[in-house]
Amino acid sequence: MSTAPSHRTRLRAELIVLLVAALCACGAAQAKQSDKNQPININASAFAGSQDSGKIVFTGSVGMDQGSFHADGAQATGYTDPGDTSQWQRVVLTGTPAHFRQTQDNGTQVHGQAATIDYKVSENRVILTGNAQVVQQGRGEFHGNKLTYNTDTGEIAGTPAAGGRVHITLQPRTKPAAASGKPAPAASTPAPTAPPAPASTAGTH
Repeated sequence: MSTAPSHRTRLRAELIVLLVAALCACGAAQAKQSDKNQPININASAFAGSQDSGKIVFTGSVGMDQGSFHADGAQATGYTDPGDTSQWQRVVLTGTPAHFRQTQDNGTQVHGQAATIDYKVSENRVILTGNAQVVQQGRGEFHGNKLTYNTDTGEIAGTPAAGGRVHITLQPRTKPAAASGKPAPAASTPAPTAPPAPASTAGTH
């Protein structure tokens, strides 16, 4: 029995997701390890709610920082940890689009954007949904309906929209510059010089 087109499309999309995840897991650069130990600061024009209620809504050019990790959007909703309301469990930012960036341990930067950025603090994950894009400086670009970036390891995985595709562009390795000039030819060895012939002696008669 032949496979239905919809099933083939689903299988192709799943294979693409697995390929992207495999490529990212093998070649991910290490994210900033110290960021997860830094406090989270959120600033906005206004907010409503309280930590004890478990939810605070921020509005008006919202910015969030944790070490080198920064995210911003038009609005954000912060959820506190049920076990400890003094800690953030996740922060969801929305915008047109919302953005994030982080500096990796090697000094390069990762930045991304999407309609929604869900920073799951306790899981070290950033989930970008809606025309998502993540760029790893000097390494490549990732596009899809949904991308997941690990703020601890730097790994990225992608999921396409229904019937869609994910896209990845990897930068080529920099090759060493070739020598501009041709090698100098080896010096030729001069031909040996024959010794002079001895002078002839005339006989006396």
